[in-house]
Parts: sequence; C-alpha cells; structure tokens
Amino acid sequence: MNLGAVFGANVGGKLADRYGSKRILVTFLVIGFVTLTMLSFKPSMIMLDRLIAIAEGTTTGTQIVTNAYVSQYYPNETRSTGVGWALGIGRIGGILAPTFCGVLLDMKVSLQGNFLAFAIPCIIAALAIWFI
Repeated sequence: MNLGAVFGANVGGKLADRYGSKRILVTFLVIGFVTLTMLSFKPSMIMLDRLIAIAEGTTTGTQIVTNAYVSQYYPNETRSTGVGWALGIGRIGGILAPTFCGVLLDMKVSLQGNFLAFAIPCIIAALAIWFI
C-alpha cells in the first residue's frame, strides 16, 4: 500500500506538471474507483497486490497533487493556512473511515457493498475537482 502511495505521489506529480493537475486528479480518482470496485470481486493474490497498489497510488498517493491544485485558489498571504485547513478537514475522513468500516461489517454488508462504499467517494471527489 505504501509503495503504491509513494508511486502515486511521484508519478502523479510528474504527470500533473506535464498535463495539468485537474486532468490527472480526475483520471487518478476514476482509476481509484475502478480498482476499489475490482477488489470486491475476490481477485487472485497477485492481482490483489497490484490492485491495492494501484488503488493506494491513485487515492492516497495523489494527496500531494491535490495540495498543489488546491493551493492555487488561495491568495499568497493565506495559502499555507488554506491548504492546512483543507488537509485538516480531509483528515476527518481518515478518522471516520475505520468507524464506518466497522458499522458496515456490523450491518453484514456484502464484500461488494463494502468496497463500493469506499469507492464512491472517489467519484464524488473526481466530480468535485472536475467542476472547480
């Protein structure tokens, strides 16, 4: 997972420099949605490792690209505060996700339902970035 995040941050940053942050973020988030959805179909161990790395690279790994993208919407005087607030708000998801996962497991939601619950925010984020 962590290797995927490092790869996503580095490759995503280089691609964003070349093609633009918005295009890369939307593309990576859609890929994240697809890979998280594919994880719900019980892939083989080799495919599982690859899908996890891709999902991590296209979601968590692109946080660096998101920071650069968001920073352009703040004036110079408040840029670090704005990005700090954005990161802080984003951490709420990191706090709530394990609890949400526990609730889904307690409700006996199917494997596909669990993965979709975590894949759908990728599409929501992609749409939000697309319309900015």
